[in-house]
Amino acid sequence: MEKKTLGSTPLQVSPLGFGGWAIGGPFWLDGLPDGWGEVDDTESMRAIETALELGINFLDTADVYGTGHSEEIIGQVLRGRRQDAVIATKFGFTYDSASGNVYTKIDVSPEYIRTACQASLQRLATDYIDLYQIHPGEFSTEQLDSAIDALERLKQEGLIREYGWSTGNTACAEQFALRSSGAAIQHPFNVLSDDSAMVDLCERHGLSSINNSPLAMGLLSGKFTASSSLPAEDVRGSSHEWVLYFKDGKPRAEYLAKLDAVREILTSGGRSLVQGALAWIWGKSARTLPIPGLKNVKQVEEAAKAISFGPLTSAQMNEIEGILRGSK
Repeated sequence: MEKKTLGSTPLQVSPLGFGGWAIGGPFWLDGLPDGWGEVDDTESMRAIETALELGINFLDTADVYGTGHSEEIIGQVLRGRRQDAVIATKFGFTYDSASGNVYTKIDVSPEYIRTACQASLQRLATDYIDLYQIHPGEFSTEQLDSAIDALERLKQEGLIREYGWSTGNTACAEQFALRSSGAAIQHPFNVLSDDSAMVDLCERHGLSSINNSPLAMGLLSGKFTASSSLPAEDVRGSSHEWVLYFKDGKPRAEYLAKLDAVREILTSGGRSLVQGALAWIWGKSARTLPIPGLKNVKQVEEAAKAISFGPLTSAQMNEIEGILRGSK
């Protein structure tokens, strides 16, 4: 599998990553479900192993996914084969592992960053993190500067190799790019919710564009209809305001309509809908790196096969743009 360079660093990653949010199991953000329901840890480990076998070496997680559980599962799989993976994790949201609660209170102080890093290293059963990412998406420039200084120190000490920021705010990302030697911006990006401005920013500054929600929280799997309903213990069934594609567990009609409008293009050439959605992301830029949430072997195999299809053509990209956003 042809690898991509992470930002301007020596790190080589697969064009597709393994998103580790869903394998964290149940946890709560200020009292509301923030996980994807119950998980089978054995199946999660099999999914990660399958990803590695198929050449997917970029594993993305966060300390709050399952309040540490996602990191622990990845760490168990990588015992004895740490060199096979490029691990990305995140920090900044405070949480209580005993209760499974994550809090909206953020902490990006140098002291907390070091403590969080050491805890993640222990759970991941490794002595270094390849890409350490700030998780909260917005805070002051002063806080950003002190966080960057702390990350640079961790990098000098060899505890992390590179760092980045998970933010959907282009102004924040611009400041990060100008004030740091960071490698990547992680942000939401998919065919139904285009954020080309962030991708353009990454291209200008030589950063990788790591794309979360590349399948619109599962809507682009094609398995949901207007009558679908997800349980309250699933993050998509919660009342979090930032859940775009679902409301109270039901797919939003406007996004289902958008999907129907471009379904035929995405599934052309023998692709599944998932594979077409990933192909659209690759068609946007060589710097994109989608990280779909993958919970089982079947999902991993389907996503990995998208790589052999490659990106959509320029004509297909233009056609989708015209349908969804009214331009030619």
